Amino acid sequence: MKKILFTGMLFAACLVNAQEKANDTAISKSVDTLKTNELTKLKESVEDHSMKLAGYEERFSALESVVNELSKIKVSGYIQAQYEMYDSWASDGSQHGIPVTGSAYEDNSFYLRRARVKFTYKPVDGVNFVLQPNFEIHQVTLKDAYVQLNDRWLNTFSLWVGQFSRPTYEIEYSSSSREFAERTLMTRTLYPSERDQGAKLEADFVTKYNVPLKLQFAVLNGNFGEGALANQAKDVDNGKDVMARGVYSLKFPSKGLGIDFGAHTYLGKTTVIALDSNPANNIFKDVNNNLFTPAVGDQFKKELFGAEMQLYYDFLGGLSLKSEYIRGTYSGTIHTAQVNTLFNANKIRNVEGYYLSLVKNVGKVNEVSLRYDVFDPNTKLSGNNVTTKDDLRYHNWTFAWQYYFNDYIKVMACYVLPLNEKSLNAGADYKKDKHDNIFTLRLQARF
Repeated sequence: MKKILFTGMLFAACLVNAQEKANDTAISKSVDTLKTNELTKLKESVEDHSMKLAGYEERFSALESVVNELSKIKVSGYIQAQYEMYDSWASDGSQHGIPVTGSAYEDNSFYLRRARVKFTYKPVDGVNFVLQPNFEIHQVTLKDAYVQLNDRWLNTFSLWVGQFSRPTYEIEYSSSSREFAERTLMTRTLYPSERDQGAKLEADFVTKYNVPLKLQFAVLNGNFGEGALANQAKDVDNGKDVMARGVYSLKFPSKGLGIDFGAHTYLGKTTVIALDSNPANNIFKDVNNNLFTPAVGDQFKKELFGAEMQLYYDFLGGLSLKSEYIRGTYSGTIHTAQVNTLFNANKIRNVEGYYLSLVKNVGKVNEVSLRYDVFDPNTKLSGNNVTTKDDLRYHNWTFAWQYYFNDYIKVMACYVLPLNEKSLNAGADYKKDKHDNIFTLRLQARF
């Protein structure tokens, strides 16, 4: 009996154990199936997201390429909006501010002096493309357009080809940074429009050789700023003008002092490319004021020699003293493609000019400036021997104040007091000092 009972219990235990193993096997198979399904779904999801990410990556790569190209372009510019007041005499020099003819005259005006945008594109290291248009109310003119190639081996030389500023201190000093409303009469007359077309080679020996010397050499058409814009697109004769400039800098950090001094020269010719149908209009005056009639193809001197100096002193917020002197022979002709409106027409003259300016910072946001400049368009004549207003010498005083609202906006007040040489034979307005003062209140915004 006991044996039968033991045998039954053992059989029952085996049945229970077999059932548990069967259940465990079923559960294991169920879990494995579930895991496999989940892994399959997860894999499909990952693959789906991978495809989407690949698409986004492709889009971002294209966008990155565009952003990289845009990062090579630098855009800057400024706007100078101003209010001007003019002081003038009547044409006979006798009545201040009252036109003899009774017609209206302009004694004040709002004026958009400059509105410029400068684009600088650097496609690769050492290459710059520069384009700077100037937007005026009635036209858009091109101020700068050149390619600049910098040598990547010596870090010393750069080549400029196109349209750029002539190499003198006052011309290369940006109009947005200048302490006075306009450049001096000397510079405006001798270098009209400031720019010219050609090629310029610069050598700066500071970076590589630690020598504070800068040299510039330019070959130019020589007729920019003369005549109508259409006549400035190309050279009007076969000759080319040459400019050269050298500047050396001295620095004394312990004394807060820096001095730059240099010299430049302009060597060119004015060629008579045509004569007027009226023989009376073809009579020229040489440097000694003698009359003569030139022939087509004759060339007259346009040779200038200048010296410059800029002193910077860290005194009570900062002080600078700047000066430039130019002397030489200048010429013009009657042809419309070669007329410099400030020099005027058919003459050859020995000219001379200079300026001296003092600039003082007052605190962190104010600046006061004083400039005295002289320009003599005919050093051979003076006083009553001058028979035309274009040969009168001018002494000009300019007073300016600037307030820097922030890094981008400044306000300027500038007063120009021109004092002309007096002559009884240069016109009624010039028997005395002509009242032709100008007051300018300017707001400049830059970016």
